[in-house]
Amino acid sequence: MSTTVKNKQNTSLEGKGQKIIAVRVTDIILDGTTEIAKKYGGYDAVGTIFYTILENNTPLEEISTSNIARPIFSNIKHYPLKNEIVLILSSKDKSIYNSEGVSTSYYFPPLNIWNHPHHNALPSVKGLKNSSTEQDYQQTENGIIRQVTDEGTDINLGNYFSELLKIKPLLPYEGDYILEGRFGNSIRLGSTNIGESIPDEANNIWSTTGNVGDPITIIRNGQSEKLDNKGWIPTIEDLNDDATSIYLTSNQRLSDFRVASTNFQSYQAKLELPEDLDTALTNPQLNIIVQPDPLPVQEPLPISDSPILESPSPIIEEEEPSPFDLFIANSGNISVTEIEDRTENQQITPGSNLSLGTSYKETDATGTIDIQEKIGNYFNLSQLIYSDTANNNNINNLPGIDNSPNSSTIIQNLKNLMINVGDKIYEKYGNVTISSGYRSNTLNKKLKGADNSQHTKGEALDIQIPGINTSEIFNWAVENIPTYDQIIWEFPEKGESSWVHISYSNNNRKDKLLATNNTSLQTAYNGNSIYTSITSADQSKVLS
Repeated sequence: MSTTVKNKQNTSLEGKGQKIIAVRVTDIILDGTTEIAKKYGGYDAVGTIFYTILENNTPLEEISTSNIARPIFSNIKHYPLKNEIVLILSSKDKSIYNSEGVSTSYYFPPLNIWNHPHHNALPSVKGLKNSSTEQDYQQTENGIIRQVTDEGTDINLGNYFSELLKIKPLLPYEGDYILEGRFGNSIRLGSTNIGESIPDEANNIWSTTGNVGDPITIIRNGQSEKLDNKGWIPTIEDLNDDATSIYLTSNQRLSDFRVASTNFQSYQAKLELPEDLDTALTNPQLNIIVQPDPLPVQEPLPISDSPILESPSPIIEEEEPSPFDLFIANSGNISVTEIEDRTENQQITPGSNLSLGTSYKETDATGTIDIQEKIGNYFNLSQLIYSDTANNNNINNLPGIDNSPNSSTIIQNLKNLMINVGDKIYEKYGNVTISSGYRSNTLNKKLKGADNSQHTKGEALDIQIPGINTSEIFNWAVENIPTYDQIIWEFPEKGESSWVHISYSNNNRKDKLLATNNTSLQTAYNGNSIYTSITSADQSKVLS
């Protein structure tokens, strides 16, 4: 079986017994306007490679002394990098009717040397300058997959292509078709995979509901920046942390989804609601729909992650509430006395070192209280009872100052609240801030809180998370906290000043609510049987 190499202008591998030969790519033409491209046909030469025979194990050669081959497919442009290995064969080309016997070499896409989409280069050891790089490749003689842990290598992969150690391949599931780029971008044509036979390590976020075989298409433009540098270990798509994603689902339910922005106004769009609102919800239990007012075209708004409308100035404590229509999204029986239109303008964390002020004095009624007592796993008592308003107005906000409930009951309520609710949110996000915790009756009245507020019993928190929309906090809490009394998304129209009210009590009704005086949100919910509208005539029931 013989093989001959023809001239450099139109090289081919010929012989009475044709065979496929493995070659190493030395260079490739990607720009039809370069001088080297013009020698081989200009734009017709795009995709043409220069190569050396793999068996020779020679260092990279100059283009002028290399052989050439053209891509075998015209509709799939999977061009190799320098030092990748391709298979070539010889066949007739377009000159078959003019020059009898003239053939051209064609190459297949790169061989799967490392089973990795980023690159599959196998340079000649003789061509490597870096000893650590050479050692990486020598290890593979025993069949060990290359696991580079250094900062990079001196492998020549192209004029500007550099090896990225953290790019990971996607983990496949049975029946998947996966198309992967070299840069963490991919298309998965997959399905739901659930059942007792599926190992734990094969779990994914789209297989928690539905039936085996339900189709799903996931388009991902860049993998998560939070992944480690062990690029040889496969990963799966990350709904929230991948650069950009499109999920085309059928019967799947994507849990723990963080909405990038609820500000539809930034796109100058008006959300048209379907007749059946449930069809518009990713999770029908959450009941979060936004329909902003239309904007004039001549005044476009900048893209922003802030909720519905621009945040107004913070509420001044002495400011009297103006008349408004309070709107409540209600999933159960709710006492309207729990809805409040304000919280305190403070952000307390487990690291806050607070001075309670001279007004916090123990009385015979309160008994001895350890204000540094741990309440749950992260916060202490002083952080849950601190109030700027109390300090500034000489208000005693120690538990038990109102006699009923007594201090021990309030502290126990706070412990139940944090263990069952507050700690879980903190463990999810890590930077939870409390704007209002326990309130004495005097403090609650000063804040114009609701009569009989759960804050006065140590059963409620108002929380915010810097950089996270309150809609996301609400959604996550509803979906992931097993037992609670109320979770209220409070006045999203306040922007960064909005908050989530969450409580835990003996009743634990698991009420999910939206409180707003925004007309767009009211319109979105109007007419649904599961919601109740509270008009301004009912304000006396809501605000003290």
